[in-house]
Amino acid sequence: MELIDTHVHLMHPELFAYPWCAENPALQRRFSLEDYRVAAAKAKGRAKIQAMLFMEADVPVAQQEAETEFFARMADKDRGDPPLLAVIAAAAPESSDFPRQLARLAGDARVRGLRRVLHNVPDELAQTELFAENLRLLAKHELTFDLCVRPRQLAFIAELAGKCPQTQFVLDHAGAPDVAGGDSELWREGIRRLAAHANVACKFSGLGSLADKSKPLTPQVRPFFTHCLECFYPERVLWGSDWPVSPKLQEWVETTAELLGELSDHEQAAIGTGNAGRIYRLN
Repeated sequence: MELIDTHVHLMHPELFAYPWCAENPALQRRFSLEDYRVAAAKAKGRAKIQAMLFMEADVPVAQQEAETEFFARMADKDRGDPPLLAVIAAAAPESSDFPRQLARLAGDARVRGLRRVLHNVPDELAQTELFAENLRLLAKHELTFDLCVRPRQLAFIAELAGKCPQTQFVLDHAGAPDVAGGDSELWREGIRRLAAHANVACKFSGLGSLADKSKPLTPQVRPFFTHCLECFYPERVLWGSDWPVSPKLQEWVETTAELLGELSDHEQAAIGTGNAGRIYRLN
């Protein structure tokens, strides 16, 4: 079983600032491409990571374009295993300057999508007409928009997806459900509403850091995976790790292999690699 990791945060504190890591000592160091490869090598078993994408790491606005350029150049030169294929860049769709920012980002062949972290800003930021208007511009550039939100935000995010029907959205971390606390009807209903929009895909990623670390991981995430599969179907589910925020890559790969192993070969291939290749234009 092969996987494309669509959510890897490479972090270089000697070059960029990560204010959101201030209260997490485990993240206050360098996490390089080589570090990820060491973790990926240990994770080999029933599944193997065949390629990876860099996901922007929420650096300050003034550093966003430098971060994109740094990792895009790295992807251009990379010939390692697994290879770094592309970049999901930070952007600010709430800004009137976004069309100019988009033009610069779209000119880099390694940039395949954009993201604006939304769970730590006022909800109103993503509810303006300017925000939707700017996201509608992504379609002509074939760029995706990753959604980093909490369950309470899924309802208005569904409205946003409806306003931008030609833009491809990707829901990070399956909408960040409360895995440790058990099932959540708010999350379940939000997923149903979001999945009703054909232009939204669901990324099965990052749930390891949301689980109860004292309990086995697979039984905890199974009901959330099942619900996402029922709502989005295998054609709109893809995989990612959220390393190093979710640090136990081997455990997450093993859980993924167990859950995907219960599906058909065609469904495994779609979720493991096919959907990522199509959505992020990796083929």
